[in-house]
Amino acid sequence: MTTKERALGALIAIAMMTSSSASAQGLPSAEDMWNEAPPAESSEEVDERVGQEAPVEEEAGSAAASGEVEAEEVGAEAEVEAAEGVSDDASAEGEAEDTDEVLGEKSETAFVERERISPVMNLEGAPGFHGIASAISPGALMFQVGFLGEASGGSNVIRLNDENRTLSGNVAVSGQIVENFGFNFRMQARNNINTFGRPQAMLSQGDLSAGVIGRYEVSPGVWLGGDLNLFMPAGFGGVGLSASSLSLRPRFLASFDIGQMSQQQGGGDVPVVGHFNVGYRFDQSENLVPEGVQLDRVERFAYGISAYDLVEFGIGAEVPLPYVTPFVGYQLAVPVNGRGGVCEADRALACVSDIGGGAFPQKISVGLKAEPLENLGLHAGVDLGLTSSDAEGLPVTLPYNVIFGMSWNIDTSGPRIIIEEREVEKVVEVEPTLGYVIGSVVNAESGEAVGDARIYYTNRELAGQLSGTESGVFRSYGFEPGEALELRVVHPHYEEASASYTVVEGEGELEVKLTPLPRQAWVRGQVTDAEGGPLANATVRLSGEDEPIQVTTDEEGRFEAELQSGAYTVAAQAEGYLTAGQDVSLEPDAELQMVLSLSEAGEQLVELSEEEIRINERIYFETGAATILERSFNVLNQVAAVLLENPQIERVQIEGHTDDVGDSEFNMELSQARAEEVRNYLLARGIRVERLGAKGFGSERPLVPNTSNRNRSLNRRVEFKIPSTQE
Repeated sequence: MTTKERALGALIAIAMMTSSSASAQGLPSAEDMWNEAPPAESSEEVDERVGQEAPVEEEAGSAAASGEVEAEEVGAEAEVEAAEGVSDDASAEGEAEDTDEVLGEKSETAFVERERISPVMNLEGAPGFHGIASAISPGALMFQVGFLGEASGGSNVIRLNDENRTLSGNVAVSGQIVENFGFNFRMQARNNINTFGRPQAMLSQGDLSAGVIGRYEVSPGVWLGGDLNLFMPAGFGGVGLSASSLSLRPRFLASFDIGQMSQQQGGGDVPVVGHFNVGYRFDQSENLVPEGVQLDRVERFAYGISAYDLVEFGIGAEVPLPYVTPFVGYQLAVPVNGRGGVCEADRALACVSDIGGGAFPQKISVGLKAEPLENLGLHAGVDLGLTSSDAEGLPVTLPYNVIFGMSWNIDTSGPRIIIEEREVEKVVEVEPTLGYVIGSVVNAESGEAVGDARIYYTNRELAGQLSGTESGVFRSYGFEPGEALELRVVHPHYEEASASYTVVEGEGELEVKLTPLPRQAWVRGQVTDAEGGPLANATVRLSGEDEPIQVTTDEEGRFEAELQSGAYTVAAQAEGYLTAGQDVSLEPDAELQMVLSLSEAGEQLVELSEEEIRINERIYFETGAATILERSFNVLNQVAAVLLENPQIERVQIEGHTDDVGDSEFNMELSQARAEEVRNYLLARGIRVERLGAKGFGSERPLVPNTSNRNRSLNRRVEFKIPSTQE
C-alpha cells in the first residue's frame, strides 16, 4: 500500500470513528456526509489531488499513528477536508491561488448569536420576573444563585404626611433536578423606616420561603405546571423564625412560547412568551403578633402581616431577544376569609367589603432582563401600585417598588456550542469630523436648571434624549457640520419650547428656556355640625389670587376642588350656622384633607366697617390675667367668621387696652398678653398668622376719662382695627 493510500485510509477511519459521537449530538455523521458526497474521482484524479495536498496527508498520517489527537477534533478536520476535496475536484490547477484566498476568508469562524438569554430569577428564586413565575423548564441539571434588591420611598405612603423608606435584600437559590421538576429557596432581610413608626426603623431579618415546582410541555411551546411555596417569617421584631406563622400557597402555572408555536404551524418566529399564574395563599402571618398587641398600620406594612387569605392572579409577557428581554406583568390579589375582629366597629380604616375592588392589592410590573456575559443574568424593573384605597387588615400597596439584582446560571449538563462558518467582510471607514450640541435647559423665570426634560430632533428620525437631572445639560448626537437642526423640548411642568441650531465642527452651545406651567393642587374634605353629623348642600368657598372657587357638599357633607397651588382662604357656610374654615397654603401636586365643623349661629355680635371689625360685646378675661373666659368664645368665633368670609382683609391689628388702675408697666404687659391670647384663639380657628397682629397699649388710649367705674369698664377692651393701605 502506497503512502497516499495509507493517508486516505486513515482519514476515512477517523471520520467513521466520530460518526456515532456526532450523531448522538444531533450533528451529521461522517457516514452521512460520505453518502451525500458527489461521485468518487478516478484513481488518477485522487493521486493528483493527494499529491497536491501532501502536507495534509503527512499531518493526518502522523495523527493516526501517534493517537494523540482527540477523536472529535480530527473528525471535524476530516469532514472539512473531505468536503473541500470533493468540492474542489473539478478545479483546475491554475485556480489554486483563488481557492487559497477563499479558504483564508473562511478561516474566520464565528459563534452563532444566541436567540435568547438564559432564565433569570423572580423574587421567590424561581424562573420568571418580579411576582410572575414561568412554567417553562430551563433544562435538566440547571442551577441558579442570585441576589435581588428592592427599594422604595416617598411621602404619604402609609399615613398622611408620613415619610417612608423601604429597603429589602433577597438571596435566592433554585435548581432544576430533572427536566420537569425543580425547587427554589429564598431568604429575605427587610428594613422599613417611617416617621410615624414606633420605633421609626423596623427590621425583619431571616424571612424564608421555599418551594417545589413541576412542569410539562403538553405541546410544542405550551407548558403547564404548578408550584407549592411555603413562607416562614421571622418573629415579630426579631430574627428567629415563627413556625406558627407558616403560610402556604399552591399555584397553577401556564406559559406559552408564541414563537415556537408559530414555527410549529409553519409561520415565522414571534419573540413573545406569555405567562399566567393563579394560586391561593393560606396566610397565617397574623400569628406573628403577640397576644394582646394591637398592630398599627406602619407595623402591619413593615412586617408584611395580612389578616386575609389571598386569591392571587398574575399575567405577564416577555419579549426574548439575544441579549435582553423586556417584560411587563400585572398582579392582583383578592382578599378572602378575613380573620375574626378585622372589621370591628372601632377600626381605623374601612373594611375591604365596604371598599370593594379599590382595596385589592394590585400592581403592574415593567422592566428588563439581560445577559451581558454568558450565564450572568441582570434584572432591573419597577412595580407600580394600582390600589386606590387602603383597607383594615391589609398591608399598604407601595406606590412604586424598584427591583434590581443579578444571578448566575450553573449548567451542569455539559457545554452546548453551535458553530457556523461564514465569510466576514471587513470594511474600514474613516470617521468624518462631526459636530455636537452642548445644550442646557433652564427655567425662563428663575434661570435654574431643568432636569429630565426630553429633547426631540423634529427633522431627524432619532430617539429623544433627556437633560441631566441636576445640571439640565444634554449632549446631542453627532451631526455633519452645516446641518440645520430643529429641536423640540418638553417637560410635564413647563410649556413646550422649540429651538433651531446650525451644527458647527466640534462642540457648540445652545440654551433652551422653558416657561413653567401652573401647578395644580387638590382640596378634599367634609363639612359637619358640632356633633360631627354631615351637612349636605353647604357652600365651600376657596379664595385666592384668582377668582374664588365655590363648591357644594354632597349628601355625606363631602367636597373636593382642583385648583392651582398657592395661598387660599377656605370658608364653609350653611344656613343657620356660623362660618368656619381655614387659611391654607397648597403646594404643587399636593392634596389637602380638611374637616370643617360648623356651630349654630346665635345673636349677631360683630359688624364690619372699613376701619375695624366692631364687636358689640366685651371680651372677658380672668381678673388680672390673659385667660379668655368661655362666655367670650362666641364673639371671637364670629370675628373669625368675618375674616374667613372676607379674604380681602389682608391684616387685622388686635389692640388690647386697660384702665388706669394699678401699675402702668403691669397694665402695658397685661394688655399685650391679652391681645396675643386673642390672636392665638383666632389662629386656632384657621386664620393665617400673617393676617393677625397683636399690640398692647395699657392705659395710654382710653375711650373716655377714667373718672368712674363705668368709664373704667369701657376702657378695658379689645379692638380689631383694619389698617389703611397708606399705613
